[in-house]
Amino acid sequence: MDGRLENALREGWTSACQLYQHLQSGGDLTILPPGAVRLNPDEVPYAEAVLGYARFYGTTVTYQQSSMFLLGSATFVAAGLAANAVANSAAKNRAAAQAATQWRDHAHVRTILTNKRLLCDYRGKWLSFWHEGIVEFQGDMAQWLFVLRYHVGDPIMLHGPAAPWFAVSVAHLVYGRRGLQLPALAALARSVAEATAHQQRIISGGTVPGNGSGGPPALPPA
Repeated sequence: MDGRLENALREGWTSACQLYQHLQSGGDLTILPPGAVRLNPDEVPYAEAVLGYARFYGTTVTYQQSSMFLLGSATFVAAGLAANAVANSAAKNRAAAQAATQWRDHAHVRTILTNKRLLCDYRGKWLSFWHEGIVEFQGDMAQWLFVLRYHVGDPIMLHGPAAPWFAVSVAHLVYGRRGLQLPALAALARSVAEATAHQQRIISGGTVPGNGSGGPPALPPA
């Protein structure tokens, strides 16, 4: 793994664990100062980062069938027609595979989290994903990704070093305190629980933790 990526993942995981602990203890998200992006009057920003981005949908793909005019022996004509049928079938299968529902629009996008929505700057256009429209929160923090499904519109996947922190924040905003118990956050919950237990063992043993000892693990547990 590239050293810079590993450091980014380490910092992202630690930050997410610290936020999880903070919210679990009754804390709340910290509001950022106003930025250049104009928000609604009742909207406040909590975070801004670059995240991996994709949408899940199908599409329509057209393909052109070829036809052949063949002259010659019966064997030659039959062989030519068979080859043409194989080519047309292959083109049809390629078009079907391209049109199938799948993750598309892969990009790295500037993403802003507010109390109302996620704002994603995709190819120079701001796209809004409103919290009130979320019907399902899925994901796997150990894989650095989460998926949001909505009443209207295609699912969105966000991933990368900052994804765990954003996932905890969105879960808190949408589900309240019970959002911390969502299955998608299980890896984070385990890390925080293990860190808390480790810290308690140190304290009960009469040793004062130093230099971060007993804090959240720097990377998700194997």
